[in-house]
Amino acid sequence: MSDTAENTFLVLAFATSVLVYLWIYRWRQVGRVGPKEWPLVGALFEVKANAHRFHDWTFDYMSKSSTGTVTFSVPSYRFVNIARPDNVEYVLKTNFANYIKGPLNGDQFRELLGHGIFLADGDAWKQQRKTASYEFSTQKLRETSTNAYREHAVHLMLFLETVADSATQVDIQDLFLRMTMDSICKIGFGVDQHSLTPELPKLPFATAFDTLGLWSVARLVDVFWKLKKKLNVGREKQFRAHLAVMDTFTYDVLRLRRAELAKLEAMGQTLDRHDLLSRFMAAKDAKGDQLSDTAIRDAIMSFILAGRDTTACTLSWFVYVLCLNPEVAEKCFQEIQEVVGKERDDLGQGIDRFHEFGKLLTFESLGRLHYLHAAISETLRLYGPVARAPKYAVKDDVLPDGTVVKAGDVLSYVPYTMGRLELVWGPDALKYRPERWLKDGCYQAESPFKFPAFQAGPRVCLGKDTAYLQMLMTSAMFIRWFHFELVPNQSVTYNRSMVMSIKNGLKVFVRRR
Repeated sequence: MSDTAENTFLVLAFATSVLVYLWIYRWRQVGRVGPKEWPLVGALFEVKANAHRFHDWTFDYMSKSSTGTVTFSVPSYRFVNIARPDNVEYVLKTNFANYIKGPLNGDQFRELLGHGIFLADGDAWKQQRKTASYEFSTQKLRETSTNAYREHAVHLMLFLETVADSATQVDIQDLFLRMTMDSICKIGFGVDQHSLTPELPKLPFATAFDTLGLWSVARLVDVFWKLKKKLNVGREKQFRAHLAVMDTFTYDVLRLRRAELAKLEAMGQTLDRHDLLSRFMAAKDAKGDQLSDTAIRDAIMSFILAGRDTTACTLSWFVYVLCLNPEVAEKCFQEIQEVVGKERDDLGQGIDRFHEFGKLLTFESLGRLHYLHAAISETLRLYGPVARAPKYAVKDDVLPDGTVVKAGDVLSYVPYTMGRLELVWGPDALKYRPERWLKDGCYQAESPFKFPAFQAGPRVCLGKDTAYLQMLMTSAMFIRWFHFELVPNQSVTYNRSMVMSIKNGLKVFVRRR
């Protein structure tokens, strides 16, 4: 055989071997529910192609699985996505110790959230959880939170009053984000941002925080982001600039607070503040030492994410579904009228009516708004701010549905899919129906493993009750005094950030009732 013929034969043999290998590789996936996978890259190409609709892409596959479980791989990681409540309970409670935040979350979000409670594991998490749990249980902090929520909800009403019944379009999501940023900065730092003034000032801290959240998530499908970071090029170079803006604000607040403390100590006085910053500055770590500025910064960043973004995004989606379901908005309005029991003329004139109405929204009155509570929970079911929550498997395991999990796998429970699965919610799972939460007219909570909008098990969200408090208070106010109309021809879809915000905001016209 000549050299040319031999070379040709070798090339053909190699090509045939590759094709046979690929055929066998794909043949083994026949009957498997999930994206197509290929050697070395797994499902990376399909993941990247569907990045803009990632949650719906995941739902498409998980809805076809008899167990609601779907697995796929990308370079370095295998993903296990679960939706069945018994699987979720197993991961979040029964075998809690085996499913940690792990390296994937840390790699993506470490610069933004540091070693705060969202990313912490083990003893570090237990210590932060203990500190935060104590602070959330104090009466003073509850009072501070309630007053801040009421104050900034009124500020929102005052702004809406300036644009009501006009041709002015407003981005209601931007307004909610401003309101919750103001309230969490008051609760978290003890400072006022005043971001809901008529001129809607730019907020460098908020802009930096939002941008870093989007870019941190985008790292998941960018296999070269670590190299870009090392070379300090492209988005990773800009990442550092936004991080500097955010940290400058945070450390300036810390510096000013320490100066305030030092001045008072010199005068023999103590600082009587009840914001989270003061609490964490007074807290001790596991060794009994004061927390470092970095540790306090990380803790506050986590609370800003939890207390600002999640609530604002839920309220934004709530306005969206109310616009699509005006009969629900009307039922909420009628309930508010019946429970609060005050007519417009009893509340004064002009802006005073907002302040007076706010005083009527107490724990007791808000607790009797069962239909409004149900309507908000139904929004959380379909448009919860945490669309998927990844964990890292420490050891090999087997889930209740028989799925084999290997050490190092990234296991995610997927609330976005769970809220839409007939397997979980029945044949009308895709329908927005607040009545599913009511029994004899009273709100009935679901198992947190069926409805994990606030996580469940040992990591259940400490701020669940305060989040509902702010959402009930704010929505009761805007439903009582206004209704919204969607600006026509806008595309309403989600961002893939740390929370599922509405991409490009939600444009509405504001109308007085």
